[in-house]
Amino acid sequence: MKTLSAFVMLVLPFWKGRKALALWILLFVTLFFELAFVQVSVWINTWNKEFYDALTVFDGQVLKPLVLDYIAFIFLIVATIVLSNWFGKKLCFSWRMAMTQAFQKRWLHAHAHYKIRLEHEPDNPDQRIAEDINLLSEMSSRLIRNLVLNIARLSAFITVLWVISGVQTMRIYSMDIQIQGYLVWIALAYAMIATTVMQLIGRNLQPLNIDRQHREADYRTTLLRVREYGEQIAFHRGEPAEINRMDREFALIQRNWKTLIFQELKLDSFSALQFRIAWFVPLVATIPLYLGKAITLGDMMQAQNAFTAVLAGFNWFLNNFKDISEWSAVVTRLDEFSKSLGSADDETPNRPADAKTKLSSKNLSIFTPDKRPLLNHIHFDVHASQWLLLDGPSGVGKTALLRVFAGLWPCYSGSFKLGENVMFLPQIAYIPQDNARHIISYPRREPFEDGAIIAALNDVGLAHLVSRLDEPWHNSLSGGERQRLAFARLILHAPDIAIADEPTSQLDIPSSLDLIETLKRCCPEMTFIGTCHQPEIKQAFNRVIHLRKQGSISNYLKKEAMAR
Repeated sequence: MKTLSAFVMLVLPFWKGRKALALWILLFVTLFFELAFVQVSVWINTWNKEFYDALTVFDGQVLKPLVLDYIAFIFLIVATIVLSNWFGKKLCFSWRMAMTQAFQKRWLHAHAHYKIRLEHEPDNPDQRIAEDINLLSEMSSRLIRNLVLNIARLSAFITVLWVISGVQTMRIYSMDIQIQGYLVWIALAYAMIATTVMQLIGRNLQPLNIDRQHREADYRTTLLRVREYGEQIAFHRGEPAEINRMDREFALIQRNWKTLIFQELKLDSFSALQFRIAWFVPLVATIPLYLGKAITLGDMMQAQNAFTAVLAGFNWFLNNFKDISEWSAVVTRLDEFSKSLGSADDETPNRPADAKTKLSSKNLSIFTPDKRPLLNHIHFDVHASQWLLLDGPSGVGKTALLRVFAGLWPCYSGSFKLGENVMFLPQIAYIPQDNARHIISYPRREPFEDGAIIAALNDVGLAHLVSRLDEPWHNSLSGGERQRLAFARLILHAPDIAIADEPTSQLDIPSSLDLIETLKRCCPEMTFIGTCHQPEIKQAFNRVIHLRKQGSISNYLKKEAMAR
């Protein structure tokens, strides 16, 4: 019930409202063809009785039209299967697309993708979006369709089986007991016993499937990190260490695989056994009636087909046990991911009432996720066009303070106000896997005009890249070129406020000073707030706030100084 409740909470938003109309239409069309398949199966079941009865009496005149009827049934069966599968696949992808778009937005909304990393991040969120949502839509659709199909078959064939069974009399001691529809009761009893045994055998399958997905995702992440950090690994000559790490991750997959296939071996053995027994049971049960001439051979074949259909309806859980276990594992993983996204803080800073005040903090204290204090009781205001340096020794909490202003660090108390039109520069500029125009214009959705892009590249010393605007740059820029690119983005976007963490750490002093002068010339009204460890670069700021440590606790000591 817990898994079912989690499933309902996950999918309910996508199956209500106007946007869900297309999904409901696809579902109903798919189920229509599934039910049409059941109706054709009922016709074929009646055909079986007529065909075998005709064989028994050697009636060739009846056999010829029956053969033609069966050919028509074949076309109908094929049509219903093909159409139900086609519409079912459209349903799966439409459902997946709706969930994927929603989870993408939630993951990237209010920096949730970053905040959940601070504590209790679920493993491999990329896999949960790319793979688990796909599995959820496919498996849920398949299980629902299969359930409806089995209910329909059960409803259609249980009456047939009940009528064929008739009323049988059993003598127990001196009492005669009449049983109506005894084949139906045999099917029900058999299904209950088989399902109970299957549940006992496969009770560990769900946690094993959860662990399998976890191990596979960890191994894939290890491979991706080798690709992402290939240069660093190559410089360190770290390939043997990476192979060792890969072997360790794959060994966990192997261990899970061995346990899982042994569990599935037991399930498959029992499933195959009960399937063969289920095929034989109706024959044994109807032989006395056939030998007593109470039913014909056609009735016997019809009873076997009807018994198989009814038993499949009763055995839905048993026949889909492995799929249900995998589906349950997927639901559990997506539910954990959804809850982690829901817990991410999406608060945004207040806007200052005074347009001249670009940033202000009041009684602002910052601490680590495990509640250790970093900075205490910070008060300051930053006005338009100021260049403010947040100075202090390494580890004092300068980067954490910038993350608070960016809305990335929820571990703080007090308040701050930040103006609009702000652009943040991390230490390492992000280079998306795209063409150069989109890379330079990031995070803008559409690229700037080529003229503006070329001018900005020339301003920041990247003129040699002008001829490569149609190429991807994500693997070709050095650390210094990435920082020059960040300044080009500032010039193009021209924000009112720029907040930067070590923006020139990869550049030499003359190049850094030249970039800063270029930025001041191109964006004279910009307010710039940043950190820096290079003494020569600090001279470019016209205001300094020192952050210092005293003992094991970081305290804020206010000191303002105009540039010397």
